[in-house]
Amino acid sequence: MFRQLRIGVAVVFLLTLCYQVTTPTSKVHAATYGDVVINEVAWMGTTVSYNDEWIELYNNTNSTISLAGWTLTAIDGSPSISLSGTIPAKGYFLLERTDDQTVSSVVADLIYSGSLSNSGEVLELRDDQGNLIDTVDAWYAGDNDTKASMERLDPAQSGTLSSNWVTATDTYTEGLGTPKARNGGTQFGCSSTEEHLNNVSEAPGAINVYFNKCALSEYAMSGNEANYNVNLENRLIHRLNQATTSIDLATYEINLPNVVDTLIQKAAEGVQVRVIADSKDATDPYYADRFETMRLYIEKMVRGQDLLLGTNDDIIVFSDSPMFAVEDSTKRISYGLPSSASDIPEVTVTVGTQAVTGRMFVDAEEKSPGAYYSPDNQMHNKFAIVDDIWVFTGSWNFTVTGLYGDETNMSQGILDGNQQHVVEIHSPNLASIYETEFNEMWGSNTMTPDPVNANFSSRKTDNTLHWVTVGGKTVEVYFSPGDNAIGYLANLIKTEADFNTYFSIFAWSDQALVDELKYKWEGSYNDLEGTLTGFDIKGVFDSNYWNSWWSASVDMTGRTASQSSQNNPNTRWANPAPVYQDAETRKLHSKTMLIDVGTSSDPTVVIGSTNWSNNGNNINDENMLIIHDANIANQFLQEFYARYSQAGGTLPAAQ
Repeated sequence: MFRQLRIGVAVVFLLTLCYQVTTPTSKVHAATYGDVVINEVAWMGTTVSYNDEWIELYNNTNSTISLAGWTLTAIDGSPSISLSGTIPAKGYFLLERTDDQTVSSVVADLIYSGSLSNSGEVLELRDDQGNLIDTVDAWYAGDNDTKASMERLDPAQSGTLSSNWVTATDTYTEGLGTPKARNGGTQFGCSSTEEHLNNVSEAPGAINVYFNKCALSEYAMSGNEANYNVNLENRLIHRLNQATTSIDLATYEINLPNVVDTLIQKAAEGVQVRVIADSKDATDPYYADRFETMRLYIEKMVRGQDLLLGTNDDIIVFSDSPMFAVEDSTKRISYGLPSSASDIPEVTVTVGTQAVTGRMFVDAEEKSPGAYYSPDNQMHNKFAIVDDIWVFTGSWNFTVTGLYGDETNMSQGILDGNQQHVVEIHSPNLASIYETEFNEMWGSNTMTPDPVNANFSSRKTDNTLHWVTVGGKTVEVYFSPGDNAIGYLANLIKTEADFNTYFSIFAWSDQALVDELKYKWEGSYNDLEGTLTGFDIKGVFDSNYWNSWWSASVDMTGRTASQSSQNNPNTRWANPAPVYQDAETRKLHSKTMLIDVGTSSDPTVVIGSTNWSNNGNNINDENMLIIHDANIANQFLQEFYARYSQAGGTLPAAQ
């Protein structure tokens, strides 16, 4: 009996201990300075009454914080507020003066008394131990005439910086402001250019996602903040520098000197480096200067560290159409090349339908002996395979414009280029699939390309696996042409999208994909027919193509295109969707779609180099990844919300 009692007591003790360990307390997170901030102040009141003042707090952390015992006090003594309740992770806490009708559309978290002076106040937020958590020392923004609140730009930055406050422009019932919602003037992560590397792993099965522009980390799942404001060149160089045996690089363009130098150095170390680079039409004025620069850099690779052809440190470069050396001696010297290209034999070959004479230093897929395909089609891939383990891919072209915007920015490390994403994946199985695609264009699986057996564009076949498991996550991969990547994407929308689809896209003309989304949105494939179904769509288009007659943006906004075609009949949506043209400083270059993000219905993200167009599906060499994983989808959501908000879209409150 006593033994049973002792066992019973032990069990109760253990259960009690387990309960104490696993059950959260009301104070989940002990705050430190800046964890909670004074985020918005309506010091001027509202259009209803100047007495209707309100204050909003914001929780910078990923944990709920108890405000029991906290105070929010003005140095002059009014107001002096004793706080209570909790503020959720990445969430808001609204204090309304006098009663809960100050902001009629939002339920107050706390009612307080005491007025704010219109001439300014010094407000201090202190925790239950009296520790200062945040302070605001002046009214740096806000407008008494329009009753516009003062909004904090970046909750991670000081409240005593005048540059960190703006006057609200968003409308609510009683004035201008965003009570208990994300500030309209703020970009949160977008107001700072500081690089944030929050989730990076070298482990097998790792999937690392990088954005060169900002992301809104307040929408992150716990411990899942995105990597943003990232220098993608540094990430590529880091990955290339890890190579011990091989690098296979497929690049649409390349003119980043540090990347070129890294490839040359790795080849000199004995790493087997193979490069496929897209050729351009050298007579096209749009490409002339860029293609000339690219050829100078590629010749440096071909010559290797010793600048001599035919030695062991040379990098083998192959293309979809041949490349000829730049013979301007001044330009050659400025790029560190020999002043003359006379050691490259001069040949006359047919390129497309034209006879071309020049010093051909990059061979290409042959149409017939001595004849090559024209450079009209694009080898649009941007991927690297490192040691047959890592795949590095995305929307980013390895160029100055693509990351920095111009050379001055590059010299200062300013990331003012096109908006981009990169994903690197540790998976030998996925690397093997990409290598099969690379070898199909290369024409062999050796260090020597085979111009006769090489296949680009529509001459490729569907010869790879399309599903792999990476770290427990399902990843699909499709290559264009041949795999009908856009067809798979349209079917994914049709069969698997249950709740929402969000996207940011450079160029979208594929009608079938538009129509599948139309049916989800309003239950009809027909022009100007349909009733809203409750399915959620949000999107951002690159502004360069917003008004193009073939763009999906025209259909989705219910506009009539200036013309149509068999492939683009312009099926207008009866209920225009909340889609916007971008407000980026340069191009919105992503090709990203999120499906059922934030739900339990297989959150999925679609990424890669493939624009959703006929060229992207049937002509250009492209790659598309579809990653089924809630965490990866959430990281892309953080970046998407930054683009969407910047373009004018309304965001939900962060949870």
